[in-house]
Amino acid sequence: MRKLGNVFSGLFLVLVFIASISFSYFNTTEVSISLGSIEFSPLPVSVWIIGAFVSGGTLGLLLGLGLVKQLKSRAEIRRLNKKLTESQQEVSQLRSMTLKDLE
Repeated sequence: MRKLGNVFSGLFLVLVFIASISFSYFNTTEVSISLGSIEFSPLPVSVWIIGAFVSGGTLGLLLGLGLVKQLKSRAEIRRLNKKLTESQQEVSQLRSMTLKDLE
């Protein structure tokens, strides 16, 4: 069953590759894209569209893997560890004080 899945995955990748090649072949009109003051050099439409799919897929994989969430979690752990250390120091100082120091 696993081998059949690998065969289908390979076949799918080959079909996507063939579709990309034929798409690139038929869409050769050059366009330039401008984003505000930034203007990119003219490239074929197929390059822009395939680039958008690739960058979107990469971004989706990164978000799907939870890398952004993991970075936020690490920052939160660092913040909480710092707060814990400060609280432990304060408790240590309060325990070392006598009742006469409190008056």
